[in-house]
Amino acid sequence: MASMSARALLAAASVALVAGCGGDEQREVRLLAPAGVVADEASAQFERETGCRVDLRVYDTDEDIHAIADRRDTDVIAEPTPEGEMPDLVEEFVVASLKSGVVVTVPRRLAPALEPIETRPAPRRELTWSVREEGDNDDCARRWLAYATPQ
Repeated sequence: MASMSARALLAAASVALVAGCGGDEQREVRLLAPAGVVADEASAQFERETGCRVDLRVYDTDEDIHAIADRRDTDVIAEPTPEGEMPDLVEEFVVASLKSGVVVTVPRRLAPALEPIETRPAPRRELTWSVREEGDNDDCARRWLAYATPQ
């Protein structure tokens, strides 16, 4: 009876040791981007093509994205493009006046779904993908960058 308990304990310790050492570690890339930037279809296609799982975290444009990236161990960030650099992503926005009287700013591609009375141009969003040195999934991060950026 005692040897059974010892074997069970040894087996459990072995499993914990292998799991702790990354025995069958899942490959993933942790992304941080504003809402609507990474489509479900795009992340699913990336996962199929690379074997890297996408863990998307969304941020609001008024948040401190670098603090969030540090807290969440983010590998890749879609952040505002620095002055003078070419963006990887450009999204046009419009200010839409709705029939209800509500005025909203939305991506131009979504405006038709709202049945606006009128729209007018709004500032556009320019984003650049960057791999964080602090990230720990470098291979999947570089694969995401190659996948998501213009060639």
